[in-house]
Amino acid sequence: MDESIYPRPELIIPERHLKDGQCIKDDRITGFSVGKRACLGENLARMEVFMFFTTLMQKFQFEPEGVYPPEIRSQTSTLRAPLPYKIRVIDRCV
Repeated sequence: MDESIYPRPELIIPERHLKDGQCIKDDRITGFSVGKRACLGENLARMEVFMFFTTLMQKFQFEPEGVYPPEIRSQTSTLRAPLPYKIRVIDRCV
């Protein structure tokens, strides 16, 4: 955030964005993914990714290689995700 918009931008102060308990819209901090700045191709890209993965799931079977089920441990990170493991991709049409 910009100090000219909000004093002490490094502090988390939810009241900056609330009025009478309701969220207020501030055009000075609107992101690039809304309104006239929205990506024109976002919906097409989402549809393409959906079709790509749907086709993969229809045509192939995915299973872990080696120990089944794979050991579920998480990495220390902001996101919780399983440790990497190898998978086998088997053609369903064979």
